Amino acid sequence: MVHVIDTKRPDLGGNMRHGDIHTWTPRLWNYLVHRFGIQTVLDVGCGEGHSVLFFHRMGLRSHGIDGLTANVERAITPIALHDLLSGPYKMPVDLVWSCEVAEHIIPEKVDNYIDSLTNGRVVAMTHALPEQGGHHHVNCQPKEYWIELMSSRGYILSEDNDIFIEISKREETWNYFSKSGLVFIRNR
Repeated sequence: MVHVIDTKRPDLGGNMRHGDIHTWTPRLWNYLVHRFGIQTVLDVGCGEGHSVLFFHRMGLRSHGIDGLTANVERAITPIALHDLLSGPYKMPVDLVWSCEVAEHIIPEKVDNYIDSLTNGRVVAMTHALPEQGGHHHVNCQPKEYWIELMSSRGYILSEDNDIFIEISKREETWNYFSKSGLVFIRNR
């Protein structure tokens, strides 16, 4: 697979051209949609929009954003161009999905990312762990870091988070969610 990157902005891209199989969690997505009565979805850092199209095919109103122009131009479904370093994206939805984006956001701009996640009443995300290698991994943190940031915005880690991780482990291939997945619920 070929990584899509921007040589002038290394924080943008890093996703796989034609999608990364390790970001794909249809069993988990189906479970979350039915468990929480999801009707609208926002994918923050959606790459070429593969999960956006999946949710759309489930009959959900789905939208995705990505900061890399090449991803928006090659997207398999319409998505919006948005640079999280310039500010948060606003679009209230039932579910926000964000897979392997958190670690690419410099700490000085992480509030823009977190404020974009808080569009959802339910937030499902992954993050790179400390010492985890990868393209432009500048904010690899333990789960407690992300839990604290989301808590400061009125979210709690779902008491069923371990169940969600177990569901993701039943996917056809290994996936990032099974390693570092977090599901938050708006608490206020």
